[in-house]
Amino acid sequence: MEKFRNNLLKYANAVQNNLYMKSISSAMMSLIPIMMVSSIASLIGAVDIGGTAAFMEKIGLKSVLVQINNMTINVVSIYVAFLIAYKLGQNLKAEALNCGIMGVMSFLILTPLSVTDSLKGLSATALGSGGMFVAMLGACLGGRLYVMFMDKKLIIKMPESVPPVVSKSFASIIPGALVAAIMGLIYQIISLTPYGDVTSLIYAIVQAPLASLGANIVASMLIVAFIELLWFFGIHGVLAVYPILMLVFYEPQLANLAAYGAGEALPYIFTMGFILGNRGARSLAVSILCIFNSKSAQLKAVGKVGLIPAAFQISEPIKFGIPQVMNLRMLFPLMITPAVSVLSAYLLTIIGFLPYHNGVSIPTGFPAIFSGFLFNGWQGIIAQLIQLGLCTIIYIPFIKSQDKFYLEQENQAAEQSESKASMA
Repeated sequence: MEKFRNNLLKYANAVQNNLYMKSISSAMMSLIPIMMVSSIASLIGAVDIGGTAAFMEKIGLKSVLVQINNMTINVVSIYVAFLIAYKLGQNLKAEALNCGIMGVMSFLILTPLSVTDSLKGLSATALGSGGMFVAMLGACLGGRLYVMFMDKKLIIKMPESVPPVVSKSFASIIPGALVAAIMGLIYQIISLTPYGDVTSLIYAIVQAPLASLGANIVASMLIVAFIELLWFFGIHGVLAVYPILMLVFYEPQLANLAAYGAGEALPYIFTMGFILGNRGARSLAVSILCIFNSKSAQLKAVGKVGLIPAAFQISEPIKFGIPQVMNLRMLFPLMITPAVSVLSAYLLTIIGFLPYHNGVSIPTGFPAIFSGFLFNGWQGIIAQLIQLGLCTIIYIPFIKSQDKFYLEQENQAAEQSESKASMA
């Protein structure tokens, strides 16, 4: 068991600490404010109670909300390109701001122009979620090349009397020109292939296969079960697999948010929000059982301590308090409850009860159950209540077994204490 844990930890750390994965993951975390702004604008724009939609249209609020979405989620790849290259520069201990600029430049050079009525321009698809993988490629490649050229001292050296700001600007000219030339060469080479442009190539060989990989319920159930398996060994499951989750499910999430803001049909069932938001309020279920369906003092105390954090989807007090970590008695329910919860959400979706996840992002620690309303309206609340019920039912026999174990320990401790007292 210890060997298996060490191997899991080794591979999880390898993914999490990879230079490029770490930069991408950090960049996506930094993207949260943009996502939140777009989410709020989309939620307000979607309100249609009585004459609210017509009123917002009349006073011009609707157009403001549309413009906010156009300049956030609909050009999200520009933000992604800058942030990834910026974080890469930080991780390489280089000039992060210049790396960020190189990332945006590289992405834009690799992005194909669309022609409409003899006018050339960048399409909304290329700048939005559809261009995210090109943005990742451009940012990682452009940022890394820039740092390499700077390290090789391929720079214009200015006299020491020149102000540092001016000196740094001149030092970036040759590395920036080399990065631009390489990106332009890549663009030209790919244009001669059957794919025609980098966006189409990336979609065919990376984006589409990844989307297919995650676009099924079996994969989703295995993913959430694996996250809890990592937790069993004391590894933060979500953080360990977040880079992989992001590569598979983030683009569908952004696409759904863009469609939601535009009032269009949502294209994807499986998004980051669907996977992470429908794992069920497992810790809340366990906390409730510990308080109301157990007799041992330890479980009751853990349930009381963990109740409020669990209500805000913070599971650590329950996971380490029972404990669920390295406790074989808890391994099965730990893994099966999120898988069953995700399955229930999928079934409710395909029968038409639960709307597709709208792509809206919510802050970490948002209350369980109520998060369903932001994701899927009132149906989301019902779905999460069903998941809470399923998690509670699954955990009943296992909490009962744990309670029996602790109760026996407590009774033995009490008997020993009484025996010592009588002897004294």
